Amino acid sequence: MPTHKTEILGSIIEINYEENEKNKLLKIISQFNDRLSDFKNLQGKISDNKILFLTALKAEDKIDDLINQIAKNKENHIKKNEQSLYQNELTKEIIKLKDKVKELNIESERLANIHSIAFEELDKIEIQLNNFTNKIFSLRKNDD
Repeated sequence: MPTHKTEILGSIIEINYEENEKNKLLKIISQFNDRLSDFKNLQGKISDNKILFLTALKAEDKIDDLINQIAKNKENHIKKNEQSLYQNELTKEIIKLKDKVKELNIESERLANIHSIAFEELDKIEIQLNNFTNKIFSLRKNDD
């Protein structure tokens, strides 16, 4: 297992790592050193342990922020999924309603045709009634 040597607060530290983790190790050492540099003005004024503690607190704060962000992203993702499901349900309902409107329009046309035929039949009956009435009046006039 390879070993990486690095200096932190003037001390050389050897870290064992897996070969495939080398880039990750170098990255986190660099990030840790960046956090340490934020407390450079405290070196010599407080102990290295306190500086390490402050750096660890800063890292924990960052971790906490990331955890909160992940939770918020997860919550947003859940809300988006719920909205998507709701939209899908609404789309299905719209399709059903459009199909129902189509059925009702067909039924309306059928009833309009029946209505039209009924009025035509009523017109024929009215003509026949008028003819019968006229015949009756004519027969009565002839009888008088």
